[in-house]
Amino acid sequence: MIPAKNILKSGYFMKSEDAITEVLDFVVILGILLLSFSMIGLAGYPILRSAQETRYIENTRQSFIVMADNINKVAMGDAPSQSMDVKMYGGSLSVTRDGTIKINATNSTNKEVNFSRDMGNIQNSIGDTVVAYEGTGIWVKYSSGVILNFYKPLITNQSNVLIIPVVEISGLSSISGNGLSRVRVEGEPTVTFWSNVSNITITVKGNFTSGWDDYFRNMKEMKWDVDSDHNARLNSTKKFDVYILSTQMYAEIL
Repeated sequence: MIPAKNILKSGYFMKSEDAITEVLDFVVILGILLLSFSMIGLAGYPILRSAQETRYIENTRQSFIVMADNINKVAMGDAPSQSMDVKMYGGSLSVTRDGTIKINATNSTNKEVNFSRDMGNIQNSIGDTVVAYEGTGIWVKYSSGVILNFYKPLITNQSNVLIIPVVEISGLSSISGNGLSRVRVEGEPTVTFWSNVSNITITVKGNFTSGWDDYFRNMKEMKWDVDSDHNARLNSTKKFDVYILSTQMYAEIL
């Protein structure tokens, strides 16, 4: 064994091949670790961010379904006003004037009757995805452009009595950021009644049109034919009594 003082004097340690090998091994291992951490950062962060955004969208969708239950109490005349809390995840929560609905039919004297309103909606953006309450239903428009309906509008048919709720939302409130916000709505429905009508057509246009098209095509116990202009025509030879529950609803975001 070489004494330590001799090693230092002779520069043995600096000339040792074992020492050089150990240093090279350390440098290689450090390089591999840095490369691994870089790859994890580049590939893993987008995945984590996407998973987080998916969770935010799901939470927002669920809260909007609860919100729809409350807002529809006002739309159906069961309550004069309602307030709901909505958790925000860095996007914007706003009231918009987008969306229109038109309803046409032929009455017993073979004359056309019609009804039209600007609907408006309450919507929350999470990244490039939008969750919205419109026309008593909940719609989600994804970044791909696909629109899905997660809470069906309250259009019903019982014994040839067709009930169509129409919610005309007004207000220009908007808020952005994180945390809890409150949505307050108030209104009272009025009734438009058509007796013994046929050739019923409903046309909805706005940012969620394709979702409405799918809703009408898949509506149980009623056959709607939807054309390229988004006109949903009730394919039936029966006569209907139609009740349109129209609510001018004021919405405020606090």
